[in-house]
Amino acid sequence: MQRSMFRRSATFAAAIAACVLAASASAATLPKAAVTAGYDDLAPFSQRLDITLSGGFGNGTFTVPAGVRLVIDYISADVGCAVNGSVLFDVATYLNGNEVESHLPVVNNGVILGEQVYSVSNQTHIYADPLSTVTIAILGPSTGGGGAIVGVYGHYVPTN
Repeated sequence: MQRSMFRRSATFAAAIAACVLAASASAATLPKAAVTAGYDDLAPFSQRLDITLSGGFGNGTFTVPAGVRLVIDYISADVGCAVNGSVLFDVATYLNGNEVESHLPVVNNGVILGEQVYSVSNQTHIYADPLSTVTIAILGPSTGGGGAIVGVYGHYVPTN
């Protein structure tokens, strides 16, 4: 019994040592081109948009600064509209000069305080060119109004 436990302990210790050796060597021996991104290459980004629905449409925009590409990693929103209404949630960006639209799923949370409430909560990889406009658009019922609070989170990557 003790001999078996000793073998397991020795095997376990050897496995840990091999993992430590591999982990310490792998980061040092990879060429720089193999490392996809370092913390120095990323600059955090967040933007809040308050959007009012009027006549079934509402949008909010912001502009990406010069010299960087925006990578949108996460979007969250709470959307309220007329009871029994439904909504569509759209993100429009420009990548390499071409407009790209990303439609995100919405979750119906039921009626809260007299409004039909939806939420958006999605991890993404949506890209936007330097100096381009990012638009969050919401389509909903043509009557009854409504609105949304949207959070857009990501990071900037230098373009040079």
